[in-house]
Amino acid sequence: MTHPDQYNTILKPSEGDFRERGSKFLSYAFHAESEADIKQEIERLKKLHPTARHFCYGAVLGSERSNDAGEPNGTAGLPILNQILSAELKNVAVVVVRHFGGTKLGKPGLIAAYKISTQLALEEAKVERLFNTSKIKFYFEYPATGPVMQAVEQMPHSKIEEQIFLESCTMVVSVPKSEVDKALHLFDHTNEVTVAHIQE
Repeated sequence: MTHPDQYNTILKPSEGDFRERGSKFLSYAFHAESEADIKQEIERLKKLHPTARHFCYGAVLGSERSNDAGEPNGTAGLPILNQILSAELKNVAVVVVRHFGGTKLGKPGLIAAYKISTQLALEEAKVERLFNTSKIKFYFEYPATGPVMQAVEQMPHSKIEEQIFLESCTMVVSVPKSEVDKALHLFDHTNEVTVAHIQE
């Protein structure tokens, strides 16, 4: 059974290369958390391909977005986006750089070219499983270290982000969002440990 906070993404960039009647469609798939990440990648690609005519993209971040970047409406960004959705990926963007080859492909040709180019990049990508997480913080005295560590180890898909062991100790742990409420009540039975949700 799939965890409700689990999603698939790619962390390392991948590329694809599709040619059609002289035009080159070079695709670049990468992890993106924001619109700024996409703009930064497009600026990099514009320097890499100064003679290219179009830098089209599709992305699934918190929401879906696409841009035809001068191609006929619906012939570039949407086919790119649909391939990301078909692959069930999140926090992923694909930019396809088109070098025009002198022959117009027509709308069906463009849609097919952007679709295939995106597929090629995504086929090369290594898919990673991640979780939508939140952070919680434990406050405790040193003698309670054992019970806190044991509780963290028993929380599914939790990860210790920061820990300070002095006379008074703190530990920051990321947990899947659906597990936050349960984590906050782990030590309701004792005053030795306080648990708080870190609002991000």
